Amino acid sequence: MTYDVLSAVTKVSPAKTGDAREVITVQLVADKARWDSLIASCPDPHLPQGFAYGEGKAAKGWAIKRVVFLNAGRPVAIATVLELRRFGLRLVNRVNRGPLFLAATPDAAEIVGVYAALRRHWGRIWTAPLLIAPALRFGPHSDQLLRRAGYRLRHRRSWQSGRIDLTVGEEALWAGLASSFRNRVRNAEKAGAELRISGDDATYEWMLARHAENMAERGFAAAGPELLRALRQTAPEDVSVFQLLHQGAPVAGMSVVRFGTHAEYHIGWFGPEGRKLNAGNFLMWQVLREMHRRGVRTFDVGGLKPGDGYTRFKQTMKPVEYQLAGEWMSF
Repeated sequence: MTYDVLSAVTKVSPAKTGDAREVITVQLVADKARWDSLIASCPDPHLPQGFAYGEGKAAKGWAIKRVVFLNAGRPVAIATVLELRRFGLRLVNRVNRGPLFLAATPDAAEIVGVYAALRRHWGRIWTAPLLIAPALRFGPHSDQLLRRAGYRLRHRRSWQSGRIDLTVGEEALWAGLASSFRNRVRNAEKAGAELRISGDDATYEWMLARHAENMAERGFAAAGPELLRALRQTAPEDVSVFQLLHQGAPVAGMSVVRFGTHAEYHIGWFGPEGRKLNAGNFLMWQVLREMHRRGVRTFDVGGLKPGDGYTRFKQTMKPVEYQLAGEWMSF
């Protein structure tokens, strides 16, 4: 497993990082196995940084660059950089929920050094602007680090979600859910709800069709079939569909994507019969159980939006909620 080195490896000025010992270099990673290994080493990963998600964005016309940041030759962070090109010209660069650090608590100098190195290659006038949703937690400390690295705030709208620790075991997971959530799972089971878990092509195409119908009927935008199909084709073993069957027919479904030792709820659909059966509660509980059995350590509920009814439902699972630092830019 080898790196494809960028044509001009940049060293970040120690003045940028505030630490004379800090010398951050960047290299490209082309090998899927190597990238998957790096993602698995990140204690706080995010789905858009996974290899398969990058391939999904490639299907939508983005050029993908996967980068490892090295401090004195030691990998310290990674990022998937999306480049939008037209007629041979690079128009914009994008990083979504990255970079990811390999240490659980990187120091400030290392964070600034990594973000400065990213900006040096993809956030200058001659490289096209860089639009970034940093994988840093919301707050003044992150703001300060980003400004030190040379970034400007675009807006405060940011990714919010919640995570559930699956390592506690099935009994503790069940006890950690709200009593109302547990009661609805029991009611679904009493009403004859059955579970089917599948990774085959036909079931995934069924899920994509329901997802497209759901977006059209409810008038919202989300990842489309082209991206999702390419994602699954890249790593079919990491994409699972959970269906609720009633009298032998699927009346609800959820798709979950695994990346490293983490997994995230991605798309779902609940038909009228499924909603009567408390499909959301039944399926989410089955997802938690199955991901735990497969050795997944953390489950992300796939986004939270204050005031949204589906968000209130997810909050009855009592995830540890978090919010990222907003949208930033460099040029």
